[in-house]
Amino acid sequence: MMTSSNNCSRHPIDASSSMYCSNIIPSETIQSTTNQVIFAIISITLPIILFIFLIIIYMMYKRRKTRLMLSSGKCNLPTVVWQPRFMNYTTQDDDTADHDSDNIDWNDEKCVIKWARNFINEHQISSISNLTNSISPSTTTTIKKKMGSSSITNILPRMSKLNGPYGLYATVYGISTKVIHVAHPLPARAILTGSGVVDVTANDALGSSGGNNSSRRRNSGSSHRRRSSLRRSTSSQTGSTKYPAYDHFKNFSGEGVFTANGSDWKVKRASVMHCLLRNSTTTTATNNGSSGGGVDGSGSSKVTPVEMEANKAADSFEREVSFAINNYQSSSNKKRGKEKEKRNPEEVIVMNVVPMLQRSTIGLIYRLISHHNVEFGPTQAADIDIEEEEDASKKDGMPTSSSGKISPRSSATSLPSMREDSQSDDEDDEKKKEEGASSCSMDLSTATTTTNSNKEKEEQIKSLLPIYLESVTRIRMIVLAQSRSFWYLLPRWVYKAFSTMYREEERTMVPIREFAKLVCENAMPGTPLGLLSQRESHSGVTSTGQSQDNNVSKNLLDEAITLLFAGQDTSAATLSWTLHLLSLHPDKQERVAKEVRSVLGDINIESSTPTSKPPVVLKSMISQMPYLDAVIKESMRLYPVAPFIVRKLTSDIAIPIEEQEEDLASSSDKESNVNTTKNKKTCSMPASTFACIWIYALHRNPKLWNRPNDFLPERWIDPELRAHDAGQGEYGAYMPFAIGPRNCLGQPLAVVILRILLSRIVNKYVILDPKFEALQKLSKEDDDVDEIDPQCLRKDMQAGFTVLPSHGLNLQLVERI
Repeated sequence: MMTSSNNCSRHPIDASSSMYCSNIIPSETIQSTTNQVIFAIISITLPIILFIFLIIIYMMYKRRKTRLMLSSGKCNLPTVVWQPRFMNYTTQDDDTADHDSDNIDWNDEKCVIKWARNFINEHQISSISNLTNSISPSTTTTIKKKMGSSSITNILPRMSKLNGPYGLYATVYGISTKVIHVAHPLPARAILTGSGVVDVTANDALGSSGGNNSSRRRNSGSSHRRRSSLRRSTSSQTGSTKYPAYDHFKNFSGEGVFTANGSDWKVKRASVMHCLLRNSTTTTATNNGSSGGGVDGSGSSKVTPVEMEANKAADSFEREVSFAINNYQSSSNKKRGKEKEKRNPEEVIVMNVVPMLQRSTIGLIYRLISHHNVEFGPTQAADIDIEEEEDASKKDGMPTSSSGKISPRSSATSLPSMREDSQSDDEDDEKKKEEGASSCSMDLSTATTTTNSNKEKEEQIKSLLPIYLESVTRIRMIVLAQSRSFWYLLPRWVYKAFSTMYREEERTMVPIREFAKLVCENAMPGTPLGLLSQRESHSGVTSTGQSQDNNVSKNLLDEAITLLFAGQDTSAATLSWTLHLLSLHPDKQERVAKEVRSVLGDINIESSTPTSKPPVVLKSMISQMPYLDAVIKESMRLYPVAPFIVRKLTSDIAIPIEEQEEDLASSSDKESNVNTTKNKKTCSMPASTFACIWIYALHRNPKLWNRPNDFLPERWIDPELRAHDAGQGEYGAYMPFAIGPRNCLGQPLAVVILRILLSRIVNKYVILDPKFEALQKLSKEDDDVDEIDPQCLRKDMQAGFTVLPSHGLNLQLVERI
């Protein structure tokens, strides 16, 4: 038999056919090559698949092991596994989830009454149990897409359901990150103060058994001594740190005192406290108060910078209100085709007070840390009563009038004074005038240049303010959303490279950094920022004395961002919630107003003339207003600015647990408590665990507070009511500024600022909520409508690492007679 090749050679064919025959690949060769490729692919992918499978198995094992560690052994807490809430987030997701009631024209009485009738018809107001979380008729049908306040308000119900010791429960965050949630003062104080193994007797503890509240109150005078003995009795000193729990804040506040750690934090904290607190609380003699002279009508008084700036912020807020009324009336007249009319003092309009408070408080903190005298209110508002108040400003020797007309500070002499000096020199000596002509011309040019430069700085900072305030409002939500997203579980570089959330965060940070940089550049020598810029911790100058660059150092910029946000957001948010609560409780508002007016009575009488300045409220005055203090405390209890804080434990912390735990609010036999202290068990929180302390839940824990959801300022000053609040005991649950070494260092300033601003506002205005007033009117007209419980009208919280009223706060401000 002949082969195929011989066949081709014996039979003549064309060249192409011969070539085709010679290039035929046997099927066996093709099959062999295919098998080799498949084998190569399998040999490469199988190890990868196996490796990924082993990683998944290892991750599941680590998660299970972590969960077992938390749910058994010494920890023995109910444990759940946390799931990332979303991949990406934009603040528009919350902005679009608006309530129908926010689209109503609250200045239209017919619309308001219609809303009130719909509210009553849909909700059938009969008991608070159905209305506690109700905000508007659309609340039940409108659901926020992303960051709702439920992430804060659901903590207490979850703790009650899981029923852990002291309400504690644990979460496995990601793969093996341990998180323990806390809403009880004993573990919270142990974590924040680093008090070691807490060993508290049943008589002293706010712990498992409530004990006798009244006896605890009688013994409160020795609280300092017993706390000292508590620290001495601890078996070991423990601690907690912010690192790395607040690393996701570093794109916002950088390496400032808020996020710094270790020795770097200690140095920066010492610098900030020295430059900010001492500079802001040093008294200076100034001629303040009413038109009769000082605050007491007799002459000058000693006023600290923080007192002066708080009163300026109150003046600014009053001008904001006047401008809003004038602007509304002007627009209304244009719509009606009427000619321009003067403002009707009896006209009442509804206005969103949140941005007004934000502008007033940002101006306060800006001036306080830079001494650059800028008014951030509306430009038109500065034209109100300018002539009279400018004269008063000249008499007082102040750099600005209380009307907000700016007199930019300058290191150079003002032009009018320089011209007067030039004229006097001309009269005294003609020769000196000729010789100094060129010098005077240069000085005038320098003064003009300096004045123009100050005006440019002023206009630049004012033009950037609106977008800055919008950006700091958004960054609050973005940072919190990032900590609850899938990206928080991955390395930071992955988040930066692939997340759209990071790109929005960066866009939001641009105006924030630019605004803070302008503040640093405008800060004058001797001011808090000026002093900080000279310290090694913030100056950008190395230990050898060489400057790192000619611009604002990063450390100083980070600190300026932190100070601006903390000073503005804390004050604006707290005042917003306080005004909201007072508007829903007219009786309590009237009581605090009567107290304020009783203290400021003489000043009000003296300042009642049309051309007089508003009264200047000082720290010594607010110390005479206990009910005002109670109102602010109660507002911060219900709505703490920071609803939660996080710490990482650096060592184990053990908390004693009674074998038969009882409610804190319940009373029990003291002797039986003593007998059971010998059989205590402990709950151990292991080192490297993240502790999330829910201040919002701590302040509303029904085991700690009587009527926890009620706005009851009297609980802080009435001994009988105080006796029912275990949260006000020796180991108190009230900590709106946190406690321990990492507490809010601006607390001394905030205490003064909030009280001065609130006293000025309630002294000037009656605060009305249009919804509440409409419902009250209907309830009086219709006997079938029950009395309205104010809790049904409380605003929802805009979720962020600080909280503001969602969608603003619409109020009516009526001048008191």
